[in-house]
Amino acid sequence: MHQPEETNAPAQENTQDGTQDDARAIRALWAEMARGWAAGDAALFAASFAEECDFTTVRGDKPPGRTGIEAGHDALFHGPYAGTVLDARVVAVRFLRPDLATVEAESTITAPDGESLATTHALAVVERTAERHWSIRAFHNMIPAPRPAQQAPDSRESTVNAPAVNEPAARPKLRHLAIVARDPEKLAEFYSSVFAMELFHRDPDGSCFLSDGYLSLALIKHQLDGDTPVGFNHFGFHIEDTAATTEALLAAGTPKPAERFTNRPFAEYRAMDPEGNWFDLSEHGFGGPRPPTDSTGS
Repeated sequence: MHQPEETNAPAQENTQDGTQDDARAIRALWAEMARGWAAGDAALFAASFAEECDFTTVRGDKPPGRTGIEAGHDALFHGPYAGTVLDARVVAVRFLRPDLATVEAESTITAPDGESLATTHALAVVERTAERHWSIRAFHNMIPAPRPAQQAPDSRESTVNAPAVNEPAARPKLRHLAIVARDPEKLAEFYSSVFAMELFHRDPDGSCFLSDGYLSLALIKHQLDGDTPVGFNHFGFHIEDTAATTEALLAAGTPKPAERFTNRPFAEYRAMDPEGNWFDLSEHGFGGPRPPTDSTGS
């Protein structure tokens, strides 16, 4: 197992109110975390944090201080991250005053075989005690969102006109699930009230179509005289090129997708996997509201 990278690599530092020694001591906190992680030693990992540290995980959980941080990481070191290595990199140190600074740090968790399992970005507040020891007082961890594709310099399109999630992309997206229901209206009310899904279409037979802004859910009315059983029925992919997808399906030995003759603005083709499970293919998407965006575009 390779050793974690030391965190004394060059980083942005505003040392107007702090010394180079202070900056090195702050970076050493992350080096200590990496050593504790590599050793599977939760106590050593947690030692960089103040006893009452305000810690927020990538899931939004808030373990109670250093003891909670230690307990949570002990479970990780004996569970999903056993034998892994943490590469912790301090990106920037900014002193707010001589005894207080903010830190931006990036971390990568690597499996024993070298595979990268996760990358996180954290913003932390560190404080120097009266004994001149630095510790992390607040730590907010997150998984960074994928960077959007860069537009050409002469592009006049605003980011608000960028393709929405419901528009095609190079990789097929799973965007649709269908359930055959005895009472679609009652089931639609359930998913609307419990999971805040939005009803955006209703067929004359009572079938209901909902969306969470990303994935559409079809609740198809069960026909008592039909052969289709109640429950999960099919799923659907949003694709960019029907011809290319058809060619790939035929090469995989599955039947050619069948065109769906319907006046509803949903999937254009129905296909089947090697075990007979149905799925839809659509270039134009599956309808429903687009995901909300705020004024920052985040």
